[in-house]
Amino acid sequence: MNAKPYPAAHAVGGATPNPWEALVDEAAASTRRLTRELHAAHPAHAGLAALAFHANKAIAGQVSLAWTLADVARRQGEAFVTAAKRTLPEGPMRAALLGAGEMQVRFAETAAQRALGFGRRFGHLAFAFPGSGRC
Repeated sequence: MNAKPYPAAHAVGGATPNPWEALVDEAAASTRRLTRELHAAHPAHAGLAALAFHANKAIAGQVSLAWTLADVARRQGEAFVTAAKRTLPEGPMRAALLGAGEMQVRFAETAAQRALGFGRRFGHLAFAFPGSGRC
């Protein structure tokens, strides 16, 4: 089948002669979709609400990842301490390994507390965008 030119003011194949027209059309469609999906009165409010939503998700994801890594490190440290107590005889090597394991557990607990504190301290910033509360 042979390609036929688009009957309107477009170039062959339906492409717009000016790429900025395509970008403007896409931007208009995106703002209409945002306004419709987020039930906002104005596209700017919908955009700010989308920014707030994604900022909230980013903060929650960061806190969740940090807490998970701290939990893994804590469990590994506890397993290390348990294994050292069970297998090593009394002496300086056992004391050093137990100290290292207990230090890892304390570090992991501190990291978990810092992650939760970060979430509490910065979790409200997603709602600090001007207009994000207006719909």
